[in-house]
Amino acid sequence: MTRALLFLLLFSIPAHAQKQGRALIDSLVAELPRAANDTVKGRLYRVITDESFFLSVDQALHYSRLGLQHTTRMNWPRGIGVFNTYIGRAYSEKGNYDSCRYHLLKAIAIYKQLNDTWNLAGTVNNLGVAEQNIRSNYPAATRYYFEGLNYAEATGDNYLIGLCLDNISEIYRIQQNFPKALQFGQRALTLRQRQRNPDINARRELAASLTSMAALYTQMENWTQARQYGLRALAMHRQVANKDGLARTYGNLSVAMQTDYARKIDYALKAKQLWDDINPRHPEAVNNGANLGVAYLDLVRSDSLQKSPVQPTRRADRLRLAEQYLTEAIRLSADKGEISDQAHFRGNLAELQAMTGNYKGAYENFRAYQTVQDSLYSQDAKNKIAGLEGKREIELRDKQLQINQLTIDGQKRQQLALLVSVGLLLVIGGLLYWQSRTRKRTNTTLLHLNQELDEANQVKARFFAILSHDLRSPIANLINFLHLQRTSPDLLTPELATRHEHKITEAAEGLLDTMESMLLWSKSQMQQFKPSVRAVPVQTLFDYLQRFFVGVTQVQLSFETPADLQVATDEDYLRTIMQNLTSNAIKALQTQPDARIQWEARREKGRVVLIIRDNGPGLSDSQLQTLYTSDAAISGKTGLGLHLIRDLARSINCRIDVQSGSATGTEFRLDIGAA
Repeated sequence: MTRALLFLLLFSIPAHAQKQGRALIDSLVAELPRAANDTVKGRLYRVITDESFFLSVDQALHYSRLGLQHTTRMNWPRGIGVFNTYIGRAYSEKGNYDSCRYHLLKAIAIYKQLNDTWNLAGTVNNLGVAEQNIRSNYPAATRYYFEGLNYAEATGDNYLIGLCLDNISEIYRIQQNFPKALQFGQRALTLRQRQRNPDINARRELAASLTSMAALYTQMENWTQARQYGLRALAMHRQVANKDGLARTYGNLSVAMQTDYARKIDYALKAKQLWDDINPRHPEAVNNGANLGVAYLDLVRSDSLQKSPVQPTRRADRLRLAEQYLTEAIRLSADKGEISDQAHFRGNLAELQAMTGNYKGAYENFRAYQTVQDSLYSQDAKNKIAGLEGKREIELRDKQLQINQLTIDGQKRQQLALLVSVGLLLVIGGLLYWQSRTRKRTNTTLLHLNQELDEANQVKARFFAILSHDLRSPIANLINFLHLQRTSPDLLTPELATRHEHKITEAAEGLLDTMESMLLWSKSQMQQFKPSVRAVPVQTLFDYLQRFFVGVTQVQLSFETPADLQVATDEDYLRTIMQNLTSNAIKALQTQPDARIQWEARREKGRVVLIIRDNGPGLSDSQLQTLYTSDAAISGKTGLGLHLIRDLARSINCRIDVQSGSATGTEFRLDIGAA
């Protein structure tokens, strides 16, 4: 039962200490408009997000984003790190590995700059959770857990240490190394039992540790211990209103009920109801659904005469429910890219299909199950995990050796400094002699550089012409607003000030977009930036666009390409062109009802043609002219983007054709060589 770490900003809210769960969240949300200052408001967002993880991951993600926006405006590095960690954790629980890793790595970079060991421990641990729950990469997860444990032990915080130990125990449980799993799990439980603090978080962690031990004894098939730990955990989770913990514990108790199918299915259904409210895509939620399917399958096996009162009573209905739950669990696991549990579910589904006479489906699912079992639970994987623990022990011994080595190195550096001093004297003499020999050749080189300087001045003039046109307007608006606010603040009503601030914010965001595009374009003009041509699958390019614009909901994006179609080009150049075309189309469709963008790839006369169509208002003549001549005027972000598209396309020998009309929308065709 691997869990992510929650984070603190060294802050408490005494006025709400007696509340918890939904009541605490509602009271804190009501406090937001009355926050005394930005710092208090940021900390309120932190506590609201913290509590939301126990009730709804979507709500936690929502307040994490609000908190990140707020702390970014404040330029509060630690707050920015904490809310990036929260967003990463939320994406981890939703099964979005790429977004999870992106935000966690941003947080780690901030914590390293701040030398914040406490939050480093938690964030590194959360990376391990993502590797385990989404990728089933157990060696990588173990590496992160031990790294997090090293940071946690440096802080001396039993809360952090206990969570890292719990997750290491989970890895050994999955690998069925039960002695090691018990060793780390008992250490975590002992640490939490020693905490005499009645704080709600301390009670939550103790309940979570009991749930972990229940899961471990369940896999060891020690049903008595599993039920004892599970029932203790259930009582504590109810006390602190932890829906997440209740859902996990009900799922464990369902498995531990063995052949008591009435209670087994009842516990699983209770867990499902809770997970549906919190996060139906959570790994534990998916596992519970699969276990519910297995319970109905086992009921069919044990109740061949259909005498059990458990509903439904007909064999066909029970098999139908079992297949329904198993199929849904497999679908959710595949959708998240999870490997290990998906294979296990397919093994159960294969058995069910064999019972219903679907032997082809049973064979295919069993083959998939066996293939994954051979890879994930191979001796090689177990050796890697064991090696990581051994590596940590060796590193602890190596620290003392490093101290001794530092003393020896200091003496060597003194000797080396003397030798370097003598060497420098010889080098200086040689440089003086070389300088006199090369002075004449330098004069010739200077003439050549003067010619290049003239050309560079022309490029510079063109560059600053673009800057003056595209950057003048937002900066002028900002200065005018600041002058007005300083000289005549009484003229600005709150509503008018808010509207001006909104306009200035939009102008600043547009300015940032323009500067980023300018940076890409200016790099493409440098001679040392050359395209690297190789075979690129078109589907890879489309997958990138889908991920990049996943947050765009107001426009319908679609992609069509034949299987195995490839282009010979520089992937980065072409991807930037496609990204800019898509971004421009989205901006053009902001006010368009039923907005649609379609990407299509096909082969024509031995070449590959990529086509993007939209149903927007079309391009102006001046915008179209930007694609075909360097002398065309640039207007706004779209014009600058078209300059970037034009120059990058020339670099990779990509021909661009465009058709645009106010009634038909816009169609760009990229003609590229096939791989």
